[in-house]
Amino acid sequence: MEALTLFMIKEGITIKIAKEQLLQQFGQWTAFVTDLEKYDERFWNQSLGAGKWSVRQVVAHILRWDDYFYEESIAKLSEASPLTVKHLDYDEFNELAKTYGKATSIAVLTAQAVQSRMRILDKIASLTDEQYAATYTDADGHPFEVEQYMKDFIWHDQHHIQPIQRLLHTRIEEMSLNGWPALRTIVYDGWLLRFSNGYTKRSNSINPIYGHTLELDAKIRACEELYDQKGIRTTFKITPLSQPATLDEELASRGYALIDQTVVKTVHLSEVRAPTYDDVWLESEPSESWLDAVAIFSGLTAEQKTTTRQMLEHSPLKSCFALLHVNGIPVAGGFAVIEEEWIGLYDIVTDQEHRNKGYGEQLILHLLQWGKSNSARNGYLLVVKNNAPANRLYDKLGYIPQYEYWYRVRESIT
Repeated sequence: MEALTLFMIKEGITIKIAKEQLLQQFGQWTAFVTDLEKYDERFWNQSLGAGKWSVRQVVAHILRWDDYFYEESIAKLSEASPLTVKHLDYDEFNELAKTYGKATSIAVLTAQAVQSRMRILDKIASLTDEQYAATYTDADGHPFEVEQYMKDFIWHDQHHIQPIQRLLHTRIEEMSLNGWPALRTIVYDGWLLRFSNGYTKRSNSINPIYGHTLELDAKIRACEELYDQKGIRTTFKITPLSQPATLDEELASRGYALIDQTVVKTVHLSEVRAPTYDDVWLESEPSESWLDAVAIFSGLTAEQKTTTRQMLEHSPLKSCFALLHVNGIPVAGGFAVIEEEWIGLYDIVTDQEHRNKGYGEQLILHLLQWGKSNSARNGYLLVVKNNAPANRLYDKLGYIPQYEYWYRVRESIT
């Protein structure tokens, strides 16, 4: 008898743990859609692909399914009422959801999506172990189990969340290409080949983000020939968007070295505090004083400084070049660009003798404050993964990781 009791207790604990884990996963949608609300309407109206739904239509789609399953099944479980959930005409149901999404504001969609999911979570959490583990019968005579329902819709959530994240990452990747421009760019079968006198991998690399149709071996060799002609080592920037998906593996097999693993991070400016240090100069163009200071902080050669000027002075994006001074002497510098409602930070650097004193943090806060005053709502930046001090600073400021990328570099120029 004691053994049976002990078994039942362990079984009950196992059910509770599994239930809590599923509830936690099922609740991730609420955090995701709450975060989505902080992005601009352009993003919400953007299609996930040719012929695909927009972000706002996806949110409305999940919201409507949550409402349907709550009303026709979940709400009835603790009342011992017959379930009325049944097979629907999915196309008709989804079209109505899409129409609702188009006509409803982002704020209302977000609030309703969170409320709808939360009432399901609360109701399932309140079920007894017996109610939770029971097998019910839906209106079509099919079995309905709460655990399987959550598992199915956790998968359904991810089915839609992942394309939305990819859409966001594509947008950030495009903005980062615009924010740090190359002197020359060649578009080659969906790949962007960038050239800037060999200064920085970012502006002298192949960005394979838009497609791929040619035979891969011949395409790689053609790229290598172009970079060889310029005296630049062939370098590929590998992101989650790279096409084909096997490119990184192919480059590794050819002896391309993996270097500079980098994290792309974002922040909502509404969550960023104001700066407290005032001795900062903000300029709309890369002046000689700004270039001189950044060149000294970064150890740039005269040629690299000239290339930096050439890359930045003709950018069509609204820009801010910042220098922070201590006793009239510049000790930290960097610049920011705004594209629509996003601000990107670049070349943030502090003089070596003045590091770990908060100057870099104050410089960034001034740039983000400038972004806010110019209608930016969100920010992004790129930071090398093993740069622990920089990552600590950006984490402190509220930046969160979005995705990672790295470079594959050919061993030598032939």
